[in-house]
Amino acid sequence: MESDAVKKPEHGAAKRGLVAQTRRLMQRLAWLAPAATLSSKGGRDFGRQIEASLAEINEGEGVLRLQLRKRDAAVVVSVDHYEEMVRMKALCAQLVDQMKEQEIARASDKYEALYQRISSPASRRAADALFSATGEELRQSYRPGKTESA
Repeated sequence: MESDAVKKPEHGAAKRGLVAQTRRLMQRLAWLAPAATLSSKGGRDFGRQIEASLAEINEGEGVLRLQLRKRDAAVVVSVDHYEEMVRMKALCAQLVDQMKEQEIARASDKYEALYQRISSPASRRAADALFSATGEELRQSYRPGKTESA
């Protein structure tokens, strides 16, 4: 019953990278196409011959567009194809978690670098000099900007 497009995950997949696993699963999901491109069957034909329709799904591409009154109503997929989608959902969740951890690590690195810079002895001396400067020292260090006149 299992089509060439749907394969079980390899045992060593857990040891491989998450991105590589996802890439392989995406390749196996090649059958996942826009509904308009799928073969279709009318609701009456599908319902009257449900066992034959399901056999057709399992033996064929594993996907069938179901139409009611000449309008798309549903997409029926084999259990194997459905399981592929469930695996993709799980891998996407893992990728999102991994990305979130990386973003937090990057933000932490930036915060740590900023903290090191502002807590450095040079920064401390500059802050002490700024807050202990006299009015005369401030006047001497003043340089007008482009929008100010001297």
